[in-house]
Amino acid sequence: MALVKYQVNYSKFSTILALAYIVLILLLIGLMIISFPLGLYTVFITDLGRYSPIKGLFIILWFIYLVLFIKAIRGPRLPLNRIPKSALNYGLRSIFDNTLSTLAVTFSALLLITVFITLLQESAGIGTGSLPPIEPPILLFVSTTIAPIEEEIIFRVAIIGTVAILLLFIRGTHFNPFKVLWHPANYISELGKIDKKVIYFVIIISGALFGYAHIAFGAGWDIGKVTTSFLAGIILGLIYFFYGFPGAVLLHWSFNYFLDSFYYFDEAVRESSLSYFADIVTIIVGLASILFFLIYALQKIRAYNKQVFLER
Repeated sequence: MALVKYQVNYSKFSTILALAYIVLILLLIGLMIISFPLGLYTVFITDLGRYSPIKGLFIILWFIYLVLFIKAIRGPRLPLNRIPKSALNYGLRSIFDNTLSTLAVTFSALLLITVFITLLQESAGIGTGSLPPIEPPILLFVSTTIAPIEEEIIFRVAIIGTVAILLLFIRGTHFNPFKVLWHPANYISELGKIDKKVIYFVIIISGALFGYAHIAFGAGWDIGKVTTSFLAGIILGLIYFFYGFPGAVLLHWSFNYFLDSFYYFDEAVRESSLSYFADIVTIIVGLASILFFLIYALQKIRAYNKQVFLER
């Protein structure tokens, strides 16, 4: 069933705010694009990456992320270049019609929320820990670049994707298992209400396992890491289900590669301060996105309460 959109009549002030928010999102996506050559330059050209023994693995992963990034530009419902006009005409909810614009708002908001939770926990004496230092330091950057693909296959594809296949099989639906694993929501119309509840429950389980794995197998992390990883795991699961494997991998990539590429570039090129600019843009977009999510949630609650009142 096609999604019906209704024209939104913004006030002049609201139009300016919406346009500013869209520009910030596009700026953040632009910085994500810049991170590709920055990471490549740092690992292969600068003295910081001169002694990295796994450059071959890095370039393979880098190329995979680039392909997924290009794929994400195109959809799933609207290409990125059509998002600004759609958002201004039909409301900011149109941001979620494209994978990259969705990732920009989700990543920035989730990053600030996890930082807030971490600070709150540490003020209560609950440590988060950190990854142990590796020499040379660039090895840590390269090694964390591996995680988005590896962990999304283990915690999202193998768990959520497999359950989606089983549910479709039980229903006797004709499906391509590889397409289900790639993007489960393509078959959402074939799932019943109970099936969807099962999927959401499995997403929570996947998030819990993801959180536990960080202290069970992740050297250096303390118990406080479970909370933020659990939250991130749930969001990654939802992104995987609705936006597919590229969406989940790229959201994970945003945490493991994006900002670090600017940091390590600045470390290698001492005169640069690009990482500060990337951090500031991410923080501003994150604060605006949290506000957007809160307003959107309040509108949904108000609409639900109004519907319940009318049905009485």
